[in-house]
Amino acid sequence: MPPGLAAWHRRHRRITLGVLSGMSASVRWLALFCCVLCLEAATQEVPLRAPLTTLARLAGEVPTTAFVLRAVIHVPSDAPTDIGVGGFVADRHGRWFQRALPGTLRPGANTIAVRIAPGEPLVGQPQQALWDAAAASQAAQAGLFLWSAATSTALLRIDDLRAEAAEPAEAAAVTSAPRLGGLHLPGYAEGAIRLVCGARWELAVTPDPFPTNPFDPARFTLDAVFTHADGRSMRVPGFANEPMTLSDRGDRESATASGPMRFNIRWRPPSSGRWSGRLEARWDAGESVVLDLPPLVVTGEDHDGIVRVDAQDARFFSVDGQWFWPIGMNLHSTFDVRSRDRLSTVLTPPRGTLAYADRFRRLAAAGGNATEIWMASWNLALEWNAAWPGYAGMGRYSQENAARMDAVLDAALANGIRINLVINNHGQASPDNDREWKDHPWNRENGGLLVDPYQLFVDERSLLAQANLRRYLVARFADHPAVLGWKLWSEINLTALGGSGRRNARPVDGMPAVTAAQRLATLVSWHEGAAAHLHATDPYRHPVTTHWSGDYRRPNPEVCALPGIDYLCIDAYHNGRAFYSGSTLVDLLWNGTQDQIRGLGRFKKPLLVTEFGGSSGGSSNELLAAELASAPWAAMVSGNAGMPFMWWFEWIDQGERWQPFGAIAHFLAGEDLRGAQARAVVLAASGDGGPWWARAWSRPGRMLGYVADHRWTGEGRTTGSTTASTTAWTTGVSVRIGSQVAPGPCRVEWWDANDGTAREVQVFVHPGGALDLKPPSFLHHIAFKLIRSLPPSAGVPASVR
Repeated sequence: MPPGLAAWHRRHRRITLGVLSGMSASVRWLALFCCVLCLEAATQEVPLRAPLTTLARLAGEVPTTAFVLRAVIHVPSDAPTDIGVGGFVADRHGRWFQRALPGTLRPGANTIAVRIAPGEPLVGQPQQALWDAAAASQAAQAGLFLWSAATSTALLRIDDLRAEAAEPAEAAAVTSAPRLGGLHLPGYAEGAIRLVCGARWELAVTPDPFPTNPFDPARFTLDAVFTHADGRSMRVPGFANEPMTLSDRGDRESATASGPMRFNIRWRPPSSGRWSGRLEARWDAGESVVLDLPPLVVTGEDHDGIVRVDAQDARFFSVDGQWFWPIGMNLHSTFDVRSRDRLSTVLTPPRGTLAYADRFRRLAAAGGNATEIWMASWNLALEWNAAWPGYAGMGRYSQENAARMDAVLDAALANGIRINLVINNHGQASPDNDREWKDHPWNRENGGLLVDPYQLFVDERSLLAQANLRRYLVARFADHPAVLGWKLWSEINLTALGGSGRRNARPVDGMPAVTAAQRLATLVSWHEGAAAHLHATDPYRHPVTTHWSGDYRRPNPEVCALPGIDYLCIDAYHNGRAFYSGSTLVDLLWNGTQDQIRGLGRFKKPLLVTEFGGSSGGSSNELLAAELASAPWAAMVSGNAGMPFMWWFEWIDQGERWQPFGAIAHFLAGEDLRGAQARAVVLAASGDGGPWWARAWSRPGRMLGYVADHRWTGEGRTTGSTTASTTAWTTGVSVRIGSQVAPGPCRVEWWDANDGTAREVQVFVHPGGALDLKPPSFLHHIAFKLIRSLPPSAGVPASVR
C-alpha cells in the first residue's frame, strides 16, 4: 500500500477497502479477485466480497518469528454457510504463504487462532516455495483471508485482530540434535557414486534446523571435502538454493519458485580414479555434523575445462593446456540505454537469460568464444536494495537472479562462450559516476550501516559481507567452465577508492577526511584481501582481476603487481582527435603492452581490453566500424591476451556487424602465440596511401603480421576520403620485416583482414638481409603469416627476426 494511504488509515483508525495496487507484480493476479482490508481498529465491520477472496490485513509490524494470528469473527445469520478462513503471511514483494483452517465459520462468534511459524503447514501460492525459517524471517505482511462459493456481501464483524508471540510449545522449538536430512546423491548405485571426469555432479541436502538466514555462514555452513586416492583434496563450499522456473512472458522473463530451498554442493571432478568424500556442516550454536559419502568412482579423460593463466607463458590464457584467446564483445547487460541515446540503437526487451542465449548463439556463429557480463543491480546482481523487486536487502541473495545466472552460464557453455564475470560495477561505490550508492542496501539512508561509499572498502562488517557473497558465488558458479574469471570491480578508479566523489576530501557524518594516500593504501589492501579470499575459496582456481576506466595509463601499478591479481583489464576509449594525438585504438592496444615506461606488459600478466568503441560516449558509425574491424588484429600483434570487447553490443547486433569476429577466428585457427621467445615487433610499411600501421607477433619460425591504413583506424576514413564508404583497394604497398633476416626458404600467406580468408600464398628462398614483402591489393588492412618452410632435415626453424 502506498505510504500516504497507510498514513491516512492511521489517522482515521478505520477500515478501508482497496486493491493490491501497491504490491509487486508477482501478486498482481490477486487484484482480479481479492478485496484488501487494512485492519487498524479493534472492532471492524467487513463486507464479504464472495465469491471473491476477502483479505484482512494485520496492522503494524509483522513478527518474523513464531506467532499466532488471533481474532473473533462475528458471522450474521444471513451470511453463507460455507465461509472458510485462514491466515497468510507474505514478504514485501508479495511472495505469499497461507494456511487454511479446517471447517467453516458458523453464525455468531468464532474464535480464530492461526499459528504462523516455521514447521507449520503453510503453502506457497502461486509459487511452490517452502515455508521455513528463512521465509519467516522475511515476513512483511500478514492477516486473514476469507472465502465462500456463494455470492454474498454479508457484513462480518472482526474483533481484535492481532499477532501474539507463540509460546515455546506452539513454536515447536527444536530440541533434537542437528542433522542433515533428505540427502540426494545422483549417480549412486551398488554402493558407489559413478561420475564422469569434468562433468558437474550436484548433491542436495536439507539441514535441520534450517537457518533463518541461509546465506550467512555465521548461521550455517556446508562444505564438502573430496580426496583422490593419490592424496589430492578439494574443499568445495555449499550454497542455499531455491529452485526457480524461468519463463518467457514475451515482454520479460519471470522467475517462480518451483520447490523447497535446500543446500547444494556442485563438484566437477578434474581427474579420473577413486575419490572419497564427506560433508561438513556447522550451525551457529557451535554444533556440527560430519557425514561420509559413499565412494566416488570417476571415469574419463582428466580435464575440467577451466580457463586459467597459462603455466608456461603467463601473458596468455589456456584451457587444459591448450592456448585460449578470447574473441568477443561486452554483453554487460541485456540492453544499453547509453547506446540508444548515443548511437540510436533500439533497446532490447528485458528478457533476461533469453536475450543472452540469443546473442550467445549469434556471437558463436560469428566466431566468438568470450564475453563480459556484469552482476549489476539492474541485471544479475544477487544482493541489492530490498525496495527493488526481486531483492531482499543486506546479506540476502536473490534466488531469481541466481537461477538466471545458472541459465546464462549454461547457455554460454552450450555455445562455447566464456564469461568475464563482473562482481561489482563502479556505480555501486560512487556518489558521482553512474551513481548507485543512493540505492545501495548498505547505505544508511536505505536502512544500511554506512554513511559513505568509501566505507564499503574499510568497514569490517562490509568486508565480511563481501566475503560472504564471494563465497556464495564460488559455491554456486565456480565449477562452471563458462566462468572465464572473477572481475572484482569494473572501473575501480571511478569509485570512492579512485577519488570519485569530492565528499571523500572532507569529513562526512563524523568520518574523517580521506587523503589520496589513504585511498591508494585502501585500494591496494582491499584488492589484496579480496583476491586472496577468492583464491583460498575457489577450488577450481579461476583467475582474478580488476578493471580501470580510461586506458593503459590509468591502472595503479601497486594493484597490478599484486600476486593475487592474475590478469589485468582496462578500457581503450579515446577523444575525437585520436589520429592526431597518437591515441588511436591501435596505438592504445600497442602501447598497453609495449610502452616501456607505462605499458602493462612489464607485469607479465594477461591483458584484456574489456571496453572500447570511440569515446565513452560513442563515435561515428564509420569510426566504430573501423575500430571493430582493426581491434582484434592490433591486439594480436601487440601481445594482448584476447580480442578487445566493444561496449556497443546492440550496435553490433542490430547492425549485423559480426564479420570481424569470424575474420580473426579463422586466421588464428591452429595458431598459438605462446612462447618464451614470442614477442611483438614493429614493421616498416610504405607505398601508396597511408600512413601505414604495421606490426607483427614473432615466434621462432613463424610471424603473424598486420598492416593497416593508420588514418582509417583512427578516423574511419582513408587519406583523401571523407567517409569510410570508399571501396578503393590499395596496391603498391611494401612491408619490410627487418634488415638482418636469416636466409632460407619462406612461405607467406596473405589474409583478407575483413573476412578472414586466405588471399594469396608466396613461396620463395630469402637470400638473407632485409626482407621486403609485397602484399596483394587490399581494402583498409591486410594480415599475413610468414613461415620458415625448411625441410625436416634442417632441424629447428630459425627465428624470423
